[in-house]
Amino acid sequence: MTWWLLQHSRLGSEKAALAELESGADWLTVENWQANSDLEMCVAFTIRHGDKRFGFRMRYPSMFPDAPPMIFTDDASQISNHQYGADGELCLEHRPDNWQPSITGADMVASCQRLIVEEQPESGEIVHARSAHTASLGRDLRSQSCRFLMSENDLKAVNGLPDLEESEFTLSERKAATSYLASLTRIGPKDDPTWVSDLVLPDGYAKETGTVVRVPGAGNFGAVTVEALGAFLDGEGLGELRGRVIDTDAFTHFLLGDEDKWELFLIFGKADDRKIIPCKTVMVPAAQQRLPDEFRVLADKTVGIVGCGSVGSKIAASLCRTGVGKFLLIDEDIFFPGNAVRNELDLSFTGAHKANGLCDRLKNLAPEVSVRLFRMTLGGQESAASMVGALEALGDCDVLIDATGSPTAFNMIASMATRKSKPMVWAQVFAGGIGGLVARARPNIDPIPLMARGQIDRWCEDQGVEWIKPDDPERYAGQSADGTPMLADDADVGVIAAHASRFVIDLLARPDGSIFPVSAYVIGLSSEWLFDQPFDTRPIDLIPVGEWGETIEPLDADALVEIIKAHLPPKEDADASATAD
Repeated sequence: MTWWLLQHSRLGSEKAALAELESGADWLTVENWQANSDLEMCVAFTIRHGDKRFGFRMRYPSMFPDAPPMIFTDDASQISNHQYGADGELCLEHRPDNWQPSITGADMVASCQRLIVEEQPESGEIVHARSAHTASLGRDLRSQSCRFLMSENDLKAVNGLPDLEESEFTLSERKAATSYLASLTRIGPKDDPTWVSDLVLPDGYAKETGTVVRVPGAGNFGAVTVEALGAFLDGEGLGELRGRVIDTDAFTHFLLGDEDKWELFLIFGKADDRKIIPCKTVMVPAAQQRLPDEFRVLADKTVGIVGCGSVGSKIAASLCRTGVGKFLLIDEDIFFPGNAVRNELDLSFTGAHKANGLCDRLKNLAPEVSVRLFRMTLGGQESAASMVGALEALGDCDVLIDATGSPTAFNMIASMATRKSKPMVWAQVFAGGIGGLVARARPNIDPIPLMARGQIDRWCEDQGVEWIKPDDPERYAGQSADGTPMLADDADVGVIAAHASRFVIDLLARPDGSIFPVSAYVIGLSSEWLFDQPFDTRPIDLIPVGEWGETIEPLDADALVEIIKAHLPPKEDADASATAD
């Protein structure tokens, strides 16, 4: 039901307020009140100003008085610059951004009359009423589906071009939702550019070349026609350029402007029937500082992630957003639609290896990120050479992350972390979404990873409540006490992954300290198991034990030399091997 039936007293007060305004104003005539076909209450009125009469219709929305009435010209004409199109509503002093339910339709009508008086003085001159509008890029671009992106430095580069001199430029094209987006990548030939844009974006679906020219005094053309653009170029003495970009059958990209007024034109069609599409230029603001200064060191760090499933993919994306510059990904699994329930990837990656898909995802988040990947399973049926290569690559990382839930993979990662004295982080989502575990092992501070895992297992067993572990870590499924199926959802997995990410960031950004007093936590997401309620977190204090670093048996120098002599290849074999390499 609409407001005027449910709040009939308000309808009465609205009529009374408008009648009172009419009785005291010689400029207003109120006509009939009548609901329209959508059951919105409407009232017609006329405003007299000088020798002019303006007819309007005020329409009360169904959500009144929580939303303001709307006033339209009766004949769908445009009478003001404060109007949303020729047949649109008037933008008055009372709007959605400052509306109060105590404001009445009579207040709206009075505001309408003040707008007319201000914009149409008796002198006949054109006056624009004062505006209370605040700039909004999103609102201004709603009707602009073709957009050209430039950075502040791009703008300086094009404004540094010689007057009326043609230059080649390259742009990257992409589609996002309903928008065509183009961005400048360089000015000048590919092999010898005079400018390379600092606006680093993922590669689009196409790279196109075009012509850019700076014309002093050129302004925004708006809804320009091919004829008007051709006439402008002729007037500037650029007739030859007109022939190349307009009088042709080719699809051409033409960038034209000066100072802060630049426009990209897409020109296409047969020479005798050319079409033109202007692109709205959007200045991309300089990147603001959104991360702490201490995170700057992350750009040079390498994180090795084993497991690109739901937990691993979320950790990788979070670390990439935080500024980690290098990744090693290890996973042989394929992405299928069912994985989209919890994975960072979407359905467009169906059928791809998760590692490859996650690589693309990271590149879309930070195009300059470096990603190396192995499509394999640690401890799986792989060649020994492949396994050795993956483990050696892990050993070169600054932090190792186990996101597999596999004991075999954990053991191999833990061994490499211990041997190379590299910190290790692991995460596990418990069955049924009841919570999860995050843990770390820091060289020479915490127990070695294998010992740390043992201490965590014993702590859980000592709580006197059966520890719920998933038989299949990928399912995160379990049952409650009454047998009701319980599944970990995306939010559950996201919580555990986010805590693991914070461990990694802490290790990389604060190598000499930590904001975490202990190195293992179980985090409750329900009142199951030993948790009293969601977000019930239990720290686990680990006792340092085990030796970090490569195991070295003591050997005197003479014995070492003898071993080397006995096992090095003969000189001729070594020379042959060197030649072959």
